Amino acid sequence: MKLIISTRLSQEDEEAIKRGYDERALVEHDMLDRIMDPTDEFEKGYLSLLTYLIANDILDIRVAVVRSNNPNAIEHEKIGIFSDLMGDSVVFSGSGNETPSGLFHNNENYDVYCSWRGDESAERCLEKQMYFNRLWKGLYPNVDTIPFPEAVKQRLFKYQDYLPREELEKLDQKYIEEAKRRRGVKPDPLPFFDLSKLRGYQLKALDELKENSYRGYFDMATGTGKTLTALGGIVKLIHDPDIKTKSFFCVIVVPYTHLAVQWEEDCKKFGMHPLMAFGNSSEWKNKFQQMVINNQLRITKFECVIITTASLLHDFVIDGLREIAKRTIFVADEAHNLGAGKISQVLDIDFKYRLGLSATMDRHHDSEGTNKLYGFFEKCCIHYDLGRAISEGYLSHYRYYPILVYLDDDEIDEYVKLSRDIAKRVARKEDPDNSEGLKRLLLKRALLVAGCHMKIDSLKTAIEPYAKDYYSLVYCGAVSYYGATDPTEETQIKSVISMLHNQLHMSVERFTSLEDIETRAVIKEHFEEKMINAMVAIRCLDEGVNIPCIKRAFILASSTNPKEYIQRRGRVLRLFDKKEKQYAEIYDFITLTRPLSELGFLDPDQ
Repeated sequence: MKLIISTRLSQEDEEAIKRGYDERALVEHDMLDRIMDPTDEFEKGYLSLLTYLIANDILDIRVAVVRSNNPNAIEHEKIGIFSDLMGDSVVFSGSGNETPSGLFHNNENYDVYCSWRGDESAERCLEKQMYFNRLWKGLYPNVDTIPFPEAVKQRLFKYQDYLPREELEKLDQKYIEEAKRRRGVKPDPLPFFDLSKLRGYQLKALDELKENSYRGYFDMATGTGKTLTALGGIVKLIHDPDIKTKSFFCVIVVPYTHLAVQWEEDCKKFGMHPLMAFGNSSEWKNKFQQMVINNQLRITKFECVIITTASLLHDFVIDGLREIAKRTIFVADEAHNLGAGKISQVLDIDFKYRLGLSATMDRHHDSEGTNKLYGFFEKCCIHYDLGRAISEGYLSHYRYYPILVYLDDDEIDEYVKLSRDIAKRVARKEDPDNSEGLKRLLLKRALLVAGCHMKIDSLKTAIEPYAKDYYSLVYCGAVSYYGATDPTEETQIKSVISMLHNQLHMSVERFTSLEDIETRAVIKEHFEEKMINAMVAIRCLDEGVNIPCIKRAFILASSTNPKEYIQRRGRVLRLFDKKEKQYAEIYDFITLTRPLSELGFLDPDQ
């Protein structure tokens, strides 16, 4: 390595040079004044390493002195040239300083050129190499470049043999740790967990994950421990002696904020202290970017971020993850959500380690998105379904009660009208994926079925025996009655809450996207502590929320997507105190146009 450094002579030195004094002697004197004797073993070791590099012709240093009327002028530019034995070169020039301000706060800019990337880059590389060589030889009129002063070298060489040669190779990590200690930086031990505490099927999943170089997905029923298995996989990876990566950046992607909080609680059990990245990005952007820099510079061994899919779309997040993809452990909870739309761009990043979690990886009516997910995560490391989990005692047995409800006369008339309009469009070979008109008609009919008025009375009958009990969950559809579109108008969830409260005198609370994360935590606590009889929800409790005490669910509205039903069923099947919950119960409200007994009286068209 050839290194050109600079020194700043005093105004008196500059005047002395003009009077004929030897410049090299003044530079030598100036540098000797600047060198402080080492104060402890730590600094002596640094000097021992430096002198080893110089004595063995690994490092050659020259000093550049700028000739200027300004006494503060120094050789301040940053240029670097890296060349291999084949003659290829990488050249950079830029303004950055490796200081806290330079790394974390300044707006810096670098140009980088590779000699093999076209004539223009090759020419740029040659220009910088010629410039450096001329500077090294002292051929520029306003800059004097002199050899490293002998007296300064001898001052340093007092510590040449302070450390034996065989210890020098080990110094890097040793001195990094010591530097952190001196700066008051707390050591960052890698997360750890006793993996023997995991279940047999979880450990087998981790073995499969390792077998595929820590790329894969867990197809596990809700409630069977996907989160803990994933965290176990992270711990297994970072402690794997076969993995040569020295620092890791773990990013855990979740669809909702309440899942982020749940993950944070579990992460702490594994010795991880993640950054929570969601909501107003101004509150966490700087921390995220500093964590990326820490990982790039290997200042820390392990960084962890829990981020929602919405926050993942920020350009600075995507750009940061691209920079450190080779050291990133990418974990996607409810991974099926990444299969389509703008969020799917994250699947184009070549993360070295990746893990998907989902009870339902297949995307409904989206083979392209499904195939993209399978291609990204590569291998199913475990398939553990509800039937197996129940039979092996890890999920609760359950009883299923289908409750038939029927459209009233007005609803039937509207249903028939919509169906005829749909039939006409289908006859014209319209495709709902491409026809907005057909899509609107199908959605309108689906909402009509979901909002069937009879469901309110049927729910009252079904839930009344449990009015004074606890741990009931009611799923409503996102539907309005009487054609209402304004959320302040009558909706199914408002009608349900009104009926439960006013007619059955139950204490209930709403759990929807309108409640913030703190409110949801309070509602969950009220539910678990038997301060309310029931929660009434729309969608938000579908994915991942862990409330084992739920004893029964009343499902008023469902889509045809099997994912929704699988996940809702999973909310009820988690194990709980057997005195409170011997088995789970599911009441599923299914809409038919008419009672089956009336079908024989209808004409063929009907």
